[in-house]
Amino acid sequence: MRSDTFRAWLTEHGCHFESHEPQGRSSGHPEVTVRCEGRTARLPLGGGHEDMDPRIVKRICDDLGLDASQLPGPANRA
Repeated sequence: MRSDTFRAWLTEHGCHFESHEPQGRSSGHPEVTVRCEGRTARLPLGGGHEDMDPRIVKRICDDLGLDASQLPGPANRA
């Protein structure tokens, strides 16, 4: 699933995004916090046209209490 498609789907399901100020020099990819009905998850930022790892998509859905089977696209995506 593309990053921009996943973010749009999260927004449609009532999620809100919070960006972070970098805390010194850290390794790894920048992230945003996703909040939905009192739950939170960390979403790595990537290019909008990049495909996300299906394991990360599933973990974020699980953390937020969202049903990954409702994701757009092929049913076996996550």
